[in-house]
Amino acid sequence: MPRIPDKDARCRRIAALIAAGRGVCGSCREIGISEKTFYRWRAERRSNATPLA
Repeated sequence: MPRIPDKDARCRRIAALIAAGRGVCGSCREIGISEKTFYRWRAERRSNATPLA
């Protein structure tokens, strides 16, 4: 499966839209991905994050 070069940027933009009061569905639609894809990407980002302590 080809890598998506701006996956993290898209995920951050969607998170920013949600924080600004937009819904998940509308934010994902505006960026051009499905909700399921966003949730999968977010889970990947969280699992790859390094713990602070």
